[in-house]
Amino acid sequence: MKYNIAFGLMTASLLAANTFAEEAASAESAAESKGPEVAISGEVEFDAYTGDLFNDDEVTHSYASTFDLNFAVKFNDQWSAEVQLEADGETTDPAAIYNGAFVQYTKSENFVIKAGDLTFSEGAFQNYYGYDDPADNAAGMAEHDIRGVEVDYNGFVFGLGFGRGGNDNQVCFEEDGEESCVGVAYNAHLAYELGLGEHTVRPYVDYKSYQEPKHNELHAGVDANLKFGGFGFHAVYGLHVDALGEDEPGATHAFLVEPSFEVGGFNIKATAFYALFDEDAPIDHGEEIPEYFFAYVEPSLNLVGALTLGIPLEYHSNTLDSDEDLGSFAAGLRLYFAPVEGLEITGFGMLNKPLGDDYGDNDDISLQLGVETVFAF
Repeated sequence: MKYNIAFGLMTASLLAANTFAEEAASAESAAESKGPEVAISGEVEFDAYTGDLFNDDEVTHSYASTFDLNFAVKFNDQWSAEVQLEADGETTDPAAIYNGAFVQYTKSENFVIKAGDLTFSEGAFQNYYGYDDPADNAAGMAEHDIRGVEVDYNGFVFGLGFGRGGNDNQVCFEEDGEESCVGVAYNAHLAYELGLGEHTVRPYVDYKSYQEPKHNELHAGVDANLKFGGFGFHAVYGLHVDALGEDEPGATHAFLVEPSFEVGGFNIKATAFYALFDEDAPIDHGEEIPEYFFAYVEPSLNLVGALTLGIPLEYHSNTLDSDEDLGSFAAGLRLYFAPVEGLEITGFGMLNKPLGDDYGDNDDISLQLGVETVFAF
């Protein structure tokens, strides 16, 4: 009897083990048949603005539109990839273009390697709404696009690759009556983000070579974010240097401070920016540094639920040349409506008064209205 029981138990165990193995294999096969996991995300912004309602002979208007679409593909816990499409322009129908793709290997949350199309930016404006797109403006460094590799390890970020898009430079030559152009720029980026509780300090350095002594770039500096309860403080020092092969390369020093304070339904945020240019060899920064000085403050109050009213006050130098007198003062109202998470509609009206002597008789107060709608998915 004992042998029969033992034989029965052993047979039942083998049958159970075999059934479990078959079920596990079937589940694994089913999981594999699903293929990679794909997630879609993006952001859309569509804006409309009037011209000067006080001084224009006709009521004019302008538009701006942005559409970002990202496809994230997860193959397993370690391997993933992403592709990005973008449409951006001062029109109602900007053309959509390929904006890059990369693959990513995640060894752990502290060790990640990426390869493909990468973007680096440092020291972006956070508080001032007019310059908050790092693709265009930054106190530290506007976006640099490369095709190469990036290694993230315990707060360190290292990237190296060939420049792409607006971050590249081309050499053109003619052969057999046809012109051909090739890119020649390459880019190296290094940063370290140190976290201290709620505070972060991020030193960085970025070198871009056009392989010409009179045309290369070095960006370096530090970006700090400090938080003390309802008080926040963002500060950036950015060094912008060009023509490193020269005996005396030109350098621009940029300084940004952005305090903010929030308590209950009241918020106040401010921005002060100053760029100190080399008088002998000033650098053309394109859109990166839009003016040499501006100051902005906006107190805001939550009126009810999703509705907030802000009162922006701004002074702008409107020039990169401190010898020019083109300053202006602007004030107005901004109404923020955020009925659900991911959707924000902003309406505004701004009065602008030219203050500089260089305006001559063209110093009339102007009025502009606008609506900006942004939603993420």
